[in-house]
Amino acid sequence: MGSPRRLRAGRTALLLAALVAALWQRCAASCPEKDLEDREEEANIVLTGTVDEIINMDPVHNTYSCKVRVWRYLKGKAIVSSEILLDGGNKVMIGGFGNPGICDNQVATGDTRIFFLNPAPESVGPEHKNELLLNSSLMRITLRNLEDVEHCVEGKPLLCCPCCIVKRAE
Repeated sequence: MGSPRRLRAGRTALLLAALVAALWQRCAASCPEKDLEDREEEANIVLTGTVDEIINMDPVHNTYSCKVRVWRYLKGKAIVSSEILLDGGNKVMIGGFGNPGICDNQVATGDTRIFFLNPAPESVGPEHKNELLLNSSLMRITLRNLEDVEHCVEGKPLLCCPCCIVKRAE
């Protein structure tokens, strides 16, 4: 048999693995997120941008809209008409922040994110005319995230990596 020190280290590692697995399942169950490929496919517009201003706060539904400075369109630039563009063409209005159906949906002024969007349907009312709506969770700007989203937009398969949070296709 192994030494007591080795047994203790093995038990600690096993306990730590069980704790991580339990936390992972709890997190996933509390707010399930679609695969990145599906999120990109369902969004007509994908862009990177920085939140300039938070407006149209609805205290009843705890939702709000933001004016976002666009840095780069990854998908759907042609869909964004001149009526949607604000302040000389480099900003858009995005609604749907605070939507409980979207996991990561909260921002603060100055936050830079990858946004998965669709044009607001007419059914949401005139107050959201010419607004884009969040389609799924925001993503932080990292080189890895940018590369993954670009690969999805281009239809290339993502690399499989066991350490990644976003489920990847092999």
